[in-house]
Amino acid sequence: MRRHHDARTPREVATGLAGELAARLGALPYAGGDVVEFPQYRLVDELARSLGESNVVAAVGAGPPRRNRKPVIQLLRPNGTTIGFAKIGWSEMTRSLVRNEAAWLKAVAGHLPAPLEAPRVLLHEMIGGNDVVVTTPLVVTPRFGQPDPVDDDVIVALGRCLGSSTRSVRDIVNDRRWSNAAAELIGLESLVAKHGETIVEAGLWHGDFTPWNMASTKNERLIWDWEFAGDDRPVGFDLIHREMERVRRSASNNEDAAVAAAMAYTSPALPLEAKQLEATRCLYLAEIVARETSLAGQGWVPESLGPLDQVAASTLAARLS
Repeated sequence: MRRHHDARTPREVATGLAGELAARLGALPYAGGDVVEFPQYRLVDELARSLGESNVVAAVGAGPPRRNRKPVIQLLRPNGTTIGFAKIGWSEMTRSLVRNEAAWLKAVAGHLPAPLEAPRVLLHEMIGGNDVVVTTPLVVTPRFGQPDPVDDDVIVALGRCLGSSTRSVRDIVNDRRWSNAAAELIGLESLVAKHGETIVEAGLWHGDFTPWNMASTKNERLIWDWEFAGDDRPVGFDLIHREMERVRRSASNNEDAAVAAAMAYTSPALPLEAKQLEATRCLYLAEIVARETSLAGQGWVPESLGPLDQVAASTLAARLS
C-alpha cells in the first residue's frame, strides 16, 4: 500500500495511506469484500531458497489490464520488510520483456546520472518455465504534491550514460530486427530513402520514461520498468516519448493529439539541426509502430487507448511523402 509513484493523485495517495493504517490497526477484515486464502506457491518457495530467505510472505498484484501485464510478487519477511519485487514472465512476450529489463538494469547499475536511481537485480532465473527477475525495493515517501518534471538535461544525460556514438539512420534501421508487420506499416525503404544519410547521436533509452514509472524523493528520482529499454536509439527519444505519453494519458483516445505534440516537441537540452530533428522524430514514430505491433494480439484491447500504431504509421507516412 506504500507503493507510490509520481503520477498518483492526492486522493490515491490518501487511499493508500488509509489502507496502510487500517492494516496496521487490524481493521482490514472489516473493510468488506471476500477473504481468500492462497496456498504457498511453489514459485515463492523456490525464490526464497534462491534468495537465502527462510520465511517469505508474498503479496501478489496483477495491476490494471494492459497488454504487457505481468504478475508482480512483492516478497516480504514476516515483519513487513520488503525483500524485493519479482516480475513473472509467463508468455513469450512477457518473458522477453523480463529478460530485457534484467539485462538493462544490470547494465545501468552505477552509471545513471544524478539524481536518477534504478532498482538492482537480486535474482534472474527460469522457474517452472517462467522467466523471473527479482529487483531491490525502492524506498518512497508518500507525497501529495506533484513533483516537478525531471530536467531535460538529465534525460539527455541518461541517453549518454553508457556512451553514445554517431550513427546514420540507414545503419540504425538496418541493424534493427523488425517484424514483417512493423516493417510494412513503417515503410522502411521510404524512411531510409529520405533520412538514410542523416547522422544522429545514438545511445540508451529507458523506453517508458513517465511519471507512473518513477517516484521522487528529496534527493533522488527513482525510476523502474526498464522492460522496453534499448540502445542504438537517438538520444532524445525519452524526451519525445515523455511528451507523447503526457498528452496521450490526459484524455481517452487522444492518440492524434499525443503524436502531434510529440512531433512538435523540442528541447534546448538537445539542440539538433533541422535534418537531425526530423530524422529523430521519424525514427521515434517507427519505434512506436514496432512496439505497438509487438503488443498486438496479447489478449486485451484497451478501451481508453486508441490505435496508436495506426496514428504513428500514418503520421510517419505523411512526413516521408
